[in-house]
Amino acid sequence: MFWVVLGVKRPFTKHGGGNSTNPPKNPKKTGRLPFMARFILEGSTDPFLRVDLTQGDMIHAESGAMASMSSTLELKGKARGGMLSGLMRKALSGESFFMQEISAEQGPGTVRLAPSVPGEVRVIDMSNACWFVGDGGFLACDDEITLETSRQKLAGALLGGTGGLFILKATGTGSLAVSAFGAITEVELNGQDELIVDNGHVVAWQDTLNYTPSLSTKNSGGMLSKIGGSMKSGEGVVMRFSGQGRVLVSSRSRPSFVSWLVPQLPSRK
Repeated sequence: MFWVVLGVKRPFTKHGGGNSTNPPKNPKKTGRLPFMARFILEGSTDPFLRVDLTQGDMIHAESGAMASMSSTLELKGKARGGMLSGLMRKALSGESFFMQEISAEQGPGTVRLAPSVPGEVRVIDMSNACWFVGDGGFLACDDEITLETSRQKLAGALLGGTGGLFILKATGTGSLAVSAFGAITEVELNGQDELIVDNGHVVAWQDTLNYTPSLSTKNSGGMLSKIGGSMKSGEGVVMRFSGQGRVLVSSRSRPSFVSWLVPQLPSRK
């Protein structure tokens, strides 16, 4: 499997605890280690992801995610995984070429991030863990988390409505924020059952799970039979998950929405 490193961990520096700003009365907080930025969800519908940084903290966010930030913070655009791999990924999968790097070099501050589509934001607290994130699902993460891209298996790469040729791999300890079109629900597998999810609804999953792209929800039949069944049912590629771990699933599919929306648009004359 082909891997490209997107972010490099900086040397460990313990900054101590404490917020940089006064938090709202009832924020939805996430657990964190004292030397990491604090990730807080503001709002219940289409929330902001608010991140409080102490001096020396740094986070990475999806391109265009910054909605507002303190003047003490610095924002830079970084090519994801270097110039060559970034251009390749942009051409083949349509993912953003740049990633935002937000740092608190001059002093503490707060940044509010917003995803590109309406829907839920979920913060995953990672402790020496690994998660895979589907296309468009990444929003932000601590600098202590290493990001890599993995080339998908052939079926998912050629026929998937999302994911393109690459999926994102996040490894380490810290906060990982993902977003989705619509609501997010978590499904936990106990090692005995198999879960089938339409590829357009997959947000993220733990690396403890086995996953296989498939053209059909059926377990039998040849390739042509599966393609025919997929065309009749309206389903595209599905992801089959097995083993023990968690899968985050969205209530809306961006490819399905785009397929509905495009015919509604007025034609150019």
